[in-house]
Amino acid sequence: MSRLIAVLMCAVAVGLAACAGQAAPPILGETTSTENLPDVVARVNGQDITRDEYERAVARLSPAGAIAQQVSNQVLDALIEQALIEQAAVELGITVDEADIDTEINALKALTTDWDAWLTDNGYTEADFRSALYSNLLTQRVRDAVLLQSGEVEAIRTVHARHILLASQDEAQAVSDRLANGEMFEALAAELSRDVTTKDVGGDLGFFVRTDLTTPQLADLAFSLEPGETSGPVQTALGWHIVQTLEFGERPLVSGEEAIAQEQRFIDWLMTRRQAATIERLF
Repeated sequence: MSRLIAVLMCAVAVGLAACAGQAAPPILGETTSTENLPDVVARVNGQDITRDEYERAVARLSPAGAIAQQVSNQVLDALIEQALIEQAAVELGITVDEADIDTEINALKALTTDWDAWLTDNGYTEADFRSALYSNLLTQRVRDAVLLQSGEVEAIRTVHARHILLASQDEAQAVSDRLANGEMFEALAAELSRDVTTKDVGGDLGFFVRTDLTTPQLADLAFSLEPGETSGPVQTALGWHIVQTLEFGERPLVSGEEAIAQEQRFIDWLMTRRQAATIERLF
């Protein structure tokens, strides 16, 4: 699982600045309602933020639709910041696809006993959660790209890989033979893998560094392969694996106080983009 799950709710509910350590304002004082809002509540460099987007964000904080004015402003600020990040992602060539979202959802499902109840308790429909997950994955990738481009942080190598987990060497060898005969890796993972957290996304492990996985041999194997290369059967404490490396990347190396400094650099970058943007608040 990526770094995302631990901070997912923060950025959606209270804005990116709060996630960087700035406290969210208390829900006190004058309240505002989502009634009688215009269809477009703000515009960022010509990109509309709709009433529907705003109301769904507010509903996660207050199902009744009435919240403190300062919190209303912060919800709108978070949506404005997200629009700026989406625009930066286009400039940087950064994307998030459905498989990325599925990988994160499956990892989170493995930590919950009742997925539908978890969504309800946190104020999400499945569609809303996928949208929130998309926004947060995109934010994470833009943040990493911005920090790496600044030249002020050390980079650590990441790998994007997938695997198929089998119970025995014979089963693993049979799968390896089927791959050699041209069958699709993701189809065999969905059919045969014993890893319930990844089988529904074709065995996709996402991007990770060596220390992200609890099975060191699996990480070492993924890093040892070339992009597009598939391993033969390899045994770990979990069973027998077939691993395929897809691509390599980088992310900022984070440790101790440097993590706080990195978050502040990203917030500063975001504020600079905000100051240069044409932003219209329409209520």
